[in-house]
Amino acid sequence: MSATLTAAKATLRSRDRATTILTVLAFAFPHAILLSVTGGVCAFVSRASNPPVGFTDVATFYVVMACFAATLMTVPILSMGGAAARLGLSRRARDLAVLRLIGLKPGQTRLACVIETAVYALVGVVAGSLLYAACLPGWSFVSFQGIALSVGEMWVGPLILIAEAALMMVLAAASAMLAMRRVAVTPLGVSRRSDVSKVSPVGLGIMVALMVVWLFIGGTIWNAGIAIGLSVLLGFMGVIFALVNVVGALSVSVLGRIMSACARTPQMMLAGRRITDDPKSVWRSFGAIALVAFLVGVLMPLFEATSVSSSPDMEETSVILLGDIRTGMLLTFGITLVLGAISTAINQGIRVIDSIDQIKALEYMGSPAKFLDRSRRLEIMLPAVLMIGGALVLGLCFMSPVLTMGVSLSSMGIFIGMTAGGVALILLASESTGPLRRRLLSDMREGMK
Repeated sequence: MSATLTAAKATLRSRDRATTILTVLAFAFPHAILLSVTGGVCAFVSRASNPPVGFTDVATFYVVMACFAATLMTVPILSMGGAAARLGLSRRARDLAVLRLIGLKPGQTRLACVIETAVYALVGVVAGSLLYAACLPGWSFVSFQGIALSVGEMWVGPLILIAEAALMMVLAAASAMLAMRRVAVTPLGVSRRSDVSKVSPVGLGIMVALMVVWLFIGGTIWNAGIAIGLSVLLGFMGVIFALVNVVGALSVSVLGRIMSACARTPQMMLAGRRITDDPKSVWRSFGAIALVAFLVGVLMPLFEATSVSSSPDMEETSVILLGDIRTGMLLTFGITLVLGAISTAINQGIRVIDSIDQIKALEYMGSPAKFLDRSRRLEIMLPAVLMIGGALVLGLCFMSPVLTMGVSLSSMGIFIGMTAGGVALILLASESTGPLRRRLLSDMREGMK
C-alpha cells in the first residue's frame, strides 16, 4: 500500500498548476449544477404535496416536467464529470508508465490512478457544493406557479448532498480506471503512442436502431396513458442523448479521415491528421455544446407549441402554466449552455496542455505561428459545424413523432442562430487558450536553454 500511495503522491506532484486548476473546475461546476437541478426537482415535489391555489390539478405535471428537464441536463453534467477524470491524460499516462516500468504492479498502478483522481474529485465536489450553496439566494429571482423559488425549496438536504458527492466520486474513479487501463497492460506502448484512440461503430448502430423504433412507436405511446407515454419518451430520449457522445467521437474520426484524404492545403492535412489521431479528445473539446444543440432540437417544438397555444381568452392558471413551461425550457437551455461553455473552455485548455509537445515539435521544424493557428481553427471549426448542426437535426427528428412544427422564420432563426452561436462560442474558447499556449511554449524554451 505504501508503494501505491507513493505513486499517487508522485502523480499528484507532477501535475502542473494549470492542469490542477482546470481539473478542479471541471469537477466543481457540473457538481454545483447537478445539485441545483436536483434542488429544482425537490422543490416541485415539495409543492406537489401542498400545491398553491389553482394548481392542484397540474401539480403532478410540474413534477413530470421538472424530471424531464433534469433528464436533459443530467447527461451533459455526468459527461463533463466523467471527462474531468481524463483531463491531462497523456501526461498522467507517461508518469504512471514510468512508475510501472520501475516495478509498480498493474493493480497498484490502477489504484494509484484512482487515488489521484479521487483527490481532485473531492476538492472539486467540495468547491461545487460551496458554489451551489452560494447560488441558492439567486433562485429567488425565478418564479413558478406565481411564487418565487425559495432557498429552503432549493436546498437538497444533507443526505442528497452526500449521495451526489459520492456519485461524482464513483464516476470519477470509474472514468479514471477505464482511461488508464492501457498503462497497466503495456506501459511502453504509452511512450511509443502505439495505443491510438479508437472509436467503435457499435454506438452508431444502436442509435440508428433506437431512432427507427422510436419513429415507428413515438406517435402511439400516448395510447397507453400519459404516465407510460412519458416514461417511454424519457427512456428513449435519455439513451439516445447518452449515445450522442459515442456517435460524436465516431463522426469526428470519419471527418478527420476525409479531411486528410481530400486536403488541398498543408493546414487542412495537419488538422485532419490531428483529428484522426485522437478524435475523442477533439469531441470532448466541444461535445457539451453539441449536447446543448440536441437539447435545443428537443425543446424547439415544445416552445413553438406553447407559443401557438397562448390565447387572450385563457384562464389565468393556464396562462401561468404556459409561461412556466417556457421559463423552464429557457432555464434548462441557459443552464446547459453555461455548462457547455465552461466544459468547452476547460477541455480546450487541457487539449493545449496535452498537445504542447506536438506544437513545440512543429515550431522547431519551422512551422510559422500563423500556420499552426489556421490548422488549429480548422481542427475545431469543421467538426463543430458538423456536430452541432447534426445534433440539432437529431433533436428535431426525435420530437417529430410527438409534436409537429412548421418551418417558421423564428424556428429557422433559432436553428441558424444556435449553429452559428455554438461554433462562435467554441472558437472563442479555443482562442482564449492563446495565453496558456504561449506560456507553455515559453516555459519549454527556457527549459531548453
